[in-house]
Amino acid sequence: MQSPYAEDDLLGAESLAARAVRRRTGARFATAEDEVRRLLDAGLVLMRADAAGNPKIAEIVRLAKVSNDAFYRAFRSKDDLVAAIADDGARRLLGHLRHQCGKQTDPIEQVRACVQAVFKQAADPEVAATTRAVLRNTSRGAGSASSGIELRQRIAELLTTPLTACGSRDPARDALAASCAMFAVMEQFLWAERVPTAADVEHLIGWILPAAPDILRSE
Repeated sequence: MQSPYAEDDLLGAESLAARAVRRRTGARFATAEDEVRRLLDAGLVLMRADAAGNPKIAEIVRLAKVSNDAFYRAFRSKDDLVAAIADDGARRLLGHLRHQCGKQTDPIEQVRACVQAVFKQAADPEVAATTRAVLRNTSRGAGSASSGIELRQRIAELLTTPLTACGSRDPARDALAASCAMFAVMEQFLWAERVPTAADVEHLIGWILPAAPDILRSE
């Protein structure tokens, strides 16, 4: 039986019962949303500041200015918070990649935009420090790789169309290999604390598109 609070598909609009529920819970939802955002931000700040990258929950709630109860209403453990921070970062990166690729119409430029956006995680000092802090923490938690796996898959889906346009015979597999390669090379630069150059970007693009047209090889 369908809930009376669900959207009414027949009328194509929110039901009056659902609207009443939203009015009643709106303020509490906004408060919860604000508390969760403050916890995410505080956790990230402390992970960057702590040399060991392992802040305590008491430190996180103190910086976020929320109660312990508020923390445990949102997260079962610190690992849950760290996973949420990683997920939030992955969603932001994917949004940035989609925006950058969407500005390009040429398939090679779309691939280049993807590589540059991923490499920014190691190229920009502020972003690199944040990425290292998150990776140090997510390596500890059970199942913490899920955000990274999902992100690579989503980027592979984004790359499938330009790789098809560039003549790939198996664009889905090539796109997944390209996505994984981008992150592996980026992490090599990240942990070595080296900034990838334009030549590094072009070298990886040449590997992703071995049959690319002359314009790529001439750059």
